[in-house]
Amino acid sequence: FPSTSHFLYPYIRCQATNSRATAMIIRTSARLISTSVPSSSRYDAKVFREPITDKKELKKPLSADDERNFLFIKALKTDQTPTFYRNHVVDKLVRVCMTEGRKEMSRKNILGALEIIKRKQYQTWLKAPEDEKSKIELSAFKIAEEGIRNCKPLMKLQGVTRGGTTYQVPFPIEDEEAEFRAMKMMRDICRQKAKHGETFFKDAMAAELMLASQNEGATIQAKQELHKTCEANRAYAHYRG
Repeated sequence: FPSTSHFLYPYIRCQATNSRATAMIIRTSARLISTSVPSSSRYDAKVFREPITDKKELKKPLSADDERNFLFIKALKTDQTPTFYRNHVVDKLVRVCMTEGRKEMSRKNILGALEIIKRKQYQTWLKAPEDEKSKIELSAFKIAEEGIRNCKPLMKLQGVTRGGTTYQVPFPIEDEEAEFRAMKMMRDICRQKAKHGETFFKDAMAAELMLASQNEGATIQAKQELHKTCEANRAYAHYRG
């Protein structure tokens, strides 16, 4: 008669197969939930270096010990180009105001708003006396930059849950996020005006940028209201940690 191990062999083999399958599932799941940081990038840190975006620095020759003399340079982002017809604030405002991926329409509205600002400032310059013409800013890009800079909030409200209750806690805000929030507030205000038929979006954006450059307008009021709310909620500041 065959031994007992002969009858048990199929069962042992099945158990071993199931164990291997279980181990494979565990290893696969471990790979799926991995939170490790990728070690590779599009630009190898050993080969590529950051580009120069300042126009004044571009005119200066590179020093002899600069690694950019013999290494590759990373490609410039769309809003980093030093050309005179591109502007970081304007390009970012185009992306913030974009809806449903229609970037060309958003760019057309923003550039249309800048054209309106340019025409109004030029008309004001023509009517101004000779001694006051030098004080009038004719660059629409500088007016837009000043308007967005004046609308940047200093604090933000963020929900923090403690004991089942969510508190709106004031947090300090970084410069890039403050710039984004300023553009977002201005975008929402202009959309609201255009939605109610008061004016077109580009006209509302031009008016808001010009008022904001003088520390006036609805966006400045929205920023001040945010600061007042942050001041009222300062008692919850200890929940930041």
